[in-house]
Amino acid sequence: MSKIDSFFKLSSSRKSLFIKCLILISFIRLSLSLFSFSKVKKISKRISRPNHKQKDSITIEDIIWSVRVVSPYVPKATCLTQAITGQIILSRYNHPSKLKIGVIKEEEFEAHAWLEIDDQIVLGESEKEYKPILESEY
Repeated sequence: MSKIDSFFKLSSSRKSLFIKCLILISFIRLSLSLFSFSKVKKISKRISRPNHKQKDSITIEDIIWSVRVVSPYVPKATCLTQAITGQIILSRYNHPSKLKIGVIKEEEFEAHAWLEIDDQIVLGESEKEYKPILESEY
């Protein structure tokens, strides 16, 4: 089965979520390339306002699924790009989350971003223990 066939077999709500996520993750990726992180944070917070008129019953799992499925199609959609995108969509569907950025120094310095809801990692799981240095909740 081709990827296009798979797309057309999705429910209408998942197709819509997939397309929204594709547009948003591309926008966030481009924004991270053009602007500072603090500017991207301001932009993401502005567009993360919950939409109380949402009538779709989109679950947290649907949103995480969309970010994971879409991100391979966007070049350089890093963990930070995915975490920001996921946080925006979660917030728009009234699911508050916490974006964390952490670092680790083993043989080399590494940084990683992930999303948590109720202190549980929902996106960006890692086998390494990163020390959080920045948190953003909305």
